[in-house]
Amino acid sequence: MATKIIIANGAKHGVNPTVLLERWHTEHAALVGEHLAPSRYAITTVDKPKRGYHGIAIAHLSDGQQDVLANLPQAIRADPFYDMIGARTAMTLSEHVIVDGETTAAGFKIAAFVCRRADVQPEEFFEHWLQIHAPNVAGYLGRTEGALRYVVNHFVDAPQDAPFHGVAELWYTDEAASKAHLGAVPSDGFEELSSDILFLKGRERIMIGAGA
Repeated sequence: MATKIIIANGAKHGVNPTVLLERWHTEHAALVGEHLAPSRYAITTVDKPKRGYHGIAIAHLSDGQQDVLANLPQAIRADPFYDMIGARTAMTLSEHVIVDGETTAAGFKIAAFVCRRADVQPEEFFEHWLQIHAPNVAGYLGRTEGALRYVVNHFVDAPQDAPFHGVAELWYTDEAASKAHLGAVPSDGFEELSSDILFLKGRERIMIGAGA
């Protein structure tokens, strides 16, 4: 099975976020391409940063690269990019494509970072997400003009104290479509199993792979 990594980064105090994002899109993305050879690598620039996060990277890697976050090649680890980062969350996840729609280069994306409640078992949490919540979200996505794609990612082996245990990704033609879709989805109990849901919204740019 292929490996999927999601990383949210933010500029540390004293670093201009624009400078961080520029280096991310140029020098750092080139290093990732050269030394990790992802089949797809995309960066989302967050429109309105929250909790210090300014961007999100998503890398699709080959089987056998599950431990890449702990064993990054020296050429990547030595990148001064890491000295510019403040807030950071990095996860290796299992991907579940719920609605496999086509996205657009000028489209709008939402990444929802979810933390399960401490007293909820992982099995209960992930089962509810896939069997109840995901079909609920997908059903209304199919009825909303401009709603394109929906993917759920689970951080299955996350420690209990991890800041997040999964990420949902949603793509739309524009922000208006996202509001119409999410505003129509009724509650299904998923929020009650979650202690925190962080929504980061922005524009995704594919750096490596189809659409780059």
